[in-house]
Amino acid sequence: MRLVTVVLLLSATTLHAQTLYLNYGQWEQMPTRFREMYIAGAFDTLSVVAVPEQAPVARYYNECVAKNGLSVPQLAENMKEYAEAQPSPQDKPIPSVLMRYLISLCGLPGRPRD
Repeated sequence: MRLVTVVLLLSATTLHAQTLYLNYGQWEQMPTRFREMYIAGAFDTLSVVAVPEQAPVARYYNECVAKNGLSVPQLAENMKEYAEAQPSPQDKPIPSVLMRYLISLCGLPGRPRD
């Protein structure tokens, strides 16, 4: 059930993000401070709980970022490094790239990391 919730959360976020958010190529062209602020907003958006079923997922990634001691500038830089190693991130919306980075860092909620 947790996997289904995560998949639905990611699907909804990705579809919604494609219409509202900058893609990676646009984000990458921004000055560093603006990129950091944009990541802070994207992370907050991913962390906002719309339905009770999403609360454990939001909490999981919030705790993971805190446990890893990542500041917003570090989160932005780490996501950028992650994206640069991926095939063609340019057209992907920032929340999608950020979520993929968080999954690579933290794994999926309720699943042991490989």
